[in-house]
Amino acid sequence: MTAEVKFVRLQCLETEDNGADEVYLHYNGSHLAGIHDIETGGQWQLDLVKRIDGEALVSLFDEDDIDEDDHLGTIVISESELNQGLRSQTFNLDDANYVLFYRVRPFEED
Repeated sequence: MTAEVKFVRLQCLETEDNGADEVYLHYNGSHLAGIHDIETGGQWQLDLVKRIDGEALVSLFDEDDIDEDDHLGTIVISESELNQGLRSQTFNLDDANYVLFYRVRPFEED
């Protein structure tokens, strides 16, 4: 069975930097979305859909100008989450705390 992930929003409970983070997302190692400035208490409304077969890795990064971008965490989204409603997982590396909200739903052909 093939499904799709509907990304709903990313909520920031705590930034990695002092002040705003400049975050972006990767989906299975490829650029998904970003760069978006976000502060503690803020959220990023996402309107993104990606196909999923089995499992997918979603990683969150904070862009840095001076050194390597900060990896804030990686989550696994599974096709087995199909039709379980709004789901959430947390990115919490490097003293950051973000929550990604998403749905796994049946794949819809165009």
